[in-house]
Amino acid sequence: MPAQAGDTPDSTTTRKLQLRVVLRRQRVALSPAERRRAARVAARHLLHCRALRRARRIAIYLSHGSELDTAPLLRALHQRGLYVYVPVILQARGLRFVRLDPATRLRRGRFGIRRPARLRPQCNVQRLQLIVLPLLGFDPAGHRLGQGGGYYDRALAACRQQHRPFRIGYAYSIQEAAAIPSEPWDQVLDAVATEHGVRRFRRP
Repeated sequence: MPAQAGDTPDSTTTRKLQLRVVLRRQRVALSPAERRRAARVAARHLLHCRALRRARRIAIYLSHGSELDTAPLLRALHQRGLYVYVPVILQARGLRFVRLDPATRLRRGRFGIRRPARLRPQCNVQRLQLIVLPLLGFDPAGHRLGQGGGYYDRALAACRQQHRPFRIGYAYSIQEAAAIPSEPWDQVLDAVATEHGVRRFRRP
């Protein structure tokens, strides 16, 4: 939900925090069997998406905690011979995208999230053709609720319109909310993939 008249930065932040608590609780409540099935089925749906079939350079997150597991999707992308990159948070330079091969050695980075041990080679965000985004929530308009760090929003805001990667959220269907509070700098999704399929969002 876009910011409305009468909203203040503090009130929007508060509504986002409250929604994060609710959506995170719902996600954590899923059983291991439900998580495994959702990861397999969501990957299958996304692999048939036209935007992904046309892409050669793809960024995807390494799942952490209760996030929808990206392992089945990653295996399939590597089997197709695609160039796969994962986000790495570098304090001084924000978000960078580092090449991930099946043999890439991983280590724990910031917030305990796995990342390549070697930060080379990297790909500029504007050269990516598709980016698979983690999220806590999404709504029917394509607004995305992340963890609150703003790393993806800042990275994508730097892209020129004609060099912007296709942005697709990756989530459980239960992460859909009626409306996500949004602010002018929040980046909107082009589509979302869940265990129920891939949904494109209409742009104004």
